Formats: sequence, C-alpha cells, structure tokens
Amino acid sequence: MDKVNHLLRRIEVKPDGRSTKGQGNEDTFPLPPSRRTFGPWEFITLWVITGSFNIGGWTTGSSLIALGLNVWQCMVTVIIGNILVGIFCVLSGAPGAKWHIGFPIIQRACWGIHGFRFVVVQRFFLACIWFSTQVYWGAQCVRTLLTAMSPAFANLDTPLANGTMTTGDFVSFILFTIMYLPLMWIKPERYRIPFLISCILVIPTIFVTLIWFVVTAKGGGSFLHDVSAVSTQAHGSRLGWMMVLGICTNISTISVHIYVQSDYTRYARKPKDQILAQLVMVPLGTIVVALIGIICTSCAAQIFPEKEGTLLWAPYSLFGALQEHYNNSPRSRAAAAFGSISFLVAQFGMVVANNGVSAGIDLSSLFPRLFTIRRGMYLMSALAFITQPWQLLNGASKFLTVLGGYGVFLGPMTGVMFSDYFIVRRRLYKLSDLYHASPDSIYWFWKGFNWRAFAAWAMGVWITLPGFAQWVQNSEITLQGWSQMYYFSWPLGTLLSMGTYWALCQLRPVEGVGVVDAEDVFGTFGSSHGMVEGIEIEEDGISDVMQPHELDYEKRV
Repeated sequence: MDKVNHLLRRIEVKPDGRSTKGQGNEDTFPLPPSRRTFGPWEFITLWVITGSFNIGGWTTGSSLIALGLNVWQCMVTVIIGNILVGIFCVLSGAPGAKWHIGFPIIQRACWGIHGFRFVVVQRFFLACIWFSTQVYWGAQCVRTLLTAMSPAFANLDTPLANGTMTTGDFVSFILFTIMYLPLMWIKPERYRIPFLISCILVIPTIFVTLIWFVVTAKGGGSFLHDVSAVSTQAHGSRLGWMMVLGICTNISTISVHIYVQSDYTRYARKPKDQILAQLVMVPLGTIVVALIGIICTSCAAQIFPEKEGTLLWAPYSLFGALQEHYNNSPRSRAAAAFGSISFLVAQFGMVVANNGVSAGIDLSSLFPRLFTIRRGMYLMSALAFITQPWQLLNGASKFLTVLGGYGVFLGPMTGVMFSDYFIVRRRLYKLSDLYHASPDSIYWFWKGFNWRAFAAWAMGVWITLPGFAQWVQNSEITLQGWSQMYYFSWPLGTLLSMGTYWALCQLRPVEGVGVVDAEDVFGTFGSSHGMVEGIEIEEDGISDVMQPHELDYEKRV
C-alpha cells in the first residue's frame, strides 16, 4: 500500500496557486484572462474543422437518404436542423463563455457535487467510442495516402479481426496515432494556428473535388433526380415524419458537441465572441459540405461504373476509387495524395481538439489529482486500440444505431442544464462552491446529489424510449404514437426535462439561487475587476449588478 501511495504522489498533478481554493487543477478551475484567446475567428475555424469540413460532415447525406428522402428533401432537413443546432450551441456555450468553466463543472450546479458524475461518465463513454472512430477514419486517410505514394501498399490486405480490417488498415491506424500524439502537447488556447492550417488545406480541397467531379460527370449525377437506386422514396405521411426525423437526426448526430460547448466557449475573450460565429458557421458549413458530399457521391456512381453497387460516401473511398479507375496514373495518385492529406489534417482536429479536449476535461474533473487534459488525451489514445473501432464500424450496426440515437438521453440532460442556468439560477454561479465537495457548498443538495435533475431527466427519457427501441430493432415497423415521439426525441426530451426541472424547483426550491462570490476567488475576471458588491463587470460581459443580499449566502440562510 505504501508503494501505491508513493506512486500516486509521484504522478500527482502539480498544484497551481489556486489549488488550495477547491478540488481541481489548472484545467478545471475557471480560466484566467491569459488563457482566454478565442475570438470570433477562432470559433469560426473551430467549427470549420470540428463541425462540418471533415469526414463526418461530408457523409451527412448518407444517413438522410437512407430515411427515404431525396436530395432536396435532405437539404431542407439539413438547413432547418443546423439552424437549430447553431442556436442550441450558443445557448449551451453561454455558461462557459460567461464564467469560463468547462462542461463537467457546470453540471455540478444542476446535478450536484457528486451527482455530476452520472453525466460525465456517460459523456466519457461516448468520447471513447467517437474518439476511436475518428482515429479509424484518419487511419483510412493514411491508407489512401500511402497507396497513392506506393500502389504496392494496397497489397497489405491480409484479413484481421474476423475480416473487419486488413494489415494495411492496422498499419495505418498505428501510423495515424503516432502522427497526432505530438499535437496533444498544444494547449487548447493555442489552437489558432493549427486550425488555420487545417482550414487552408481542407476548404480548397473540398471545392476543387466538387468542381472536378461535376465537370467530369457533366452534371450532378443521377442522385439529384432519383435516389431509388439507393433508397426507397418515402411518400405521404411517412415522408412527413421522415422529414421530421431528418431534422432531429441533424441535431442528434451532433448532440454531444452541442451539450459540451462550454469546453470551448470557456476560452472566449468575451462572452459575445461565440454568438455570431456559431449562429452563422454551424448551419452554413454543414449545409455546404453535406450537399457537396451528396453531389460527389452521385457523380462517382456515374464516373466509376466498376464500383456499381458500392456507394462511395467517405472521401477517402472516393480518392481511392479515383486512383484505381485511372490505373494509378501519376495525376490520379497526386490527386488522391493531396485529398487524403487535407482530410487527414482535418481529422487531427476531430481527434485532438474535438473528442480529445472533452474527454480530457471529463477525466480532469473526475480525478483532478491524476489527470490533466493532456493526460486524458493520452489515455484515450490507448483506449482507441482497446475499443477496436474497426469492429464497430464494420460489424456492429445495431451498436452504431444505438449510438446514433443517443440524443434520446442527451436531450433531457441538455434540458436540465438549460433550465437550471437560464431559468432557475438566472445565469449566476457561485464559482468557489462548485469546487467544494462538502455540505457547505450550495450545490451539495442531498448528499451531493440533486434529485430534481435525475427526476427531470427521467421524465424526458421515458417517453421516447419505446419508439427508440423499435427503431433499433426494425426501423421499417412503427409503433403508433411512440415512434413519432422518438422522431422528436432531442427537442421533445429537452423541453420535457426543462419544464419538469423548473416545476420541481418551484415545488422544492434550491438554495443559493442568485448567490455569487463576494470576490474574484480564482482570479478569473482580472485583478481590476473583482466580484464585489454593486460592481458591474462589463469588460468580461458579466453585467449583472449584485446586491448585498446576493453576496452573502450564509446570511440569507
């Protein structure tokens, strides 16, 4: 036991000057001004790389066309769904932008000092899956690149893992992992240059790819007029409900990113810096890239007749087919290589800046003495091999369907957070108490758990579960009423949990509403802008005027 304690002391996160003020470390405490480097342009580049101009954004159309929608119906759902996503992202990121704390710490305010683990553990589980999935997609870009550099690499095709991958896939997976590991040393506040490099590479590549395929196919391909070759067109009332499901699918597929926006907005120089960038870039980027992905896939079905029966939704598959179709000509290999490099760099952002940062701060909040964001990323890199994404992507369709519908559970969680922050607490937190795991904290509730949050979450989940279960089992069969509520799962669950949480707080009010710290405990707002009685902190966007009765919780109770 002594050896274990000695080892723990050796690897313990070194305390900073604020460690005596609560349970946390430099990555979980409120960010000081020196670490807040994100302005509007940083948020735009963040969403270019992690939101749309990547493999996931390109393949958006594949899931929507599978619902029985034609191309233009798909685009209507993309437009409506992602306009809503932009609004929800601004709302979700508001606490982080104002108080400069991450998603896990915010959950302590509504779920309790201990209850927040219920949410964060689920978020970490999802991060394990999606982190490893993004690594696998990045590895496929590496495989396409190496095949372009040396066509003989394609001969590494010995089946592994019950035929779900080849030796070439596994070599590429290892190489991609080696490539992104050094990027984990870059702190999130210094992502500006990596984001710019990624944008410079991937944006022109996507548009050049579109132009080449449209010119070569002499149009947008057959999908723009008829998708019957890949999906059965929905009609009548089913078409209407599939449109609804398509809109909600656009929300659900990015519901994790919506929920954890404060992990990024906490780096905002000013709270308003996130607003316009997300309202514009979130829908615009996804609309453009999703349409391009559909058109290029449609053109490929016409240009590469040897691939009949195989839809090339993934860009790396598209580049590989191009090289193969032109018999490994120098020009086709150069095109495949450059295209692969562009999406490869974009995947670095998805792996490190998207899932890596969120998983790292989740672990930092759960085990602040052992994990920083960087250490959490390294653990995720190891777990990516254990998760075996090649098995999930190529042999576990039901499991992926469950993950795709996880908005059933995330929507109600988001509703609890919205209700607590905007309605119940009126956008005010007592930061110091968010880091005190003791009954003295106003976020202690009952033994560290806020039962209202759990009850509100359950109310938002149960009503969509029967329809969700039927969709996973057989999406062609509907349960009258239940299936339709599942189609509305994210917004319905969010609204139900919001209303339930507010009602429960009216019946049994939470203590400490409107209370803030009497001083700037963590040095969050700058030495000249302390949290003191009657002062408006306009420079940082905290313009609420605190009254004497709001500043001293002990006197109030």
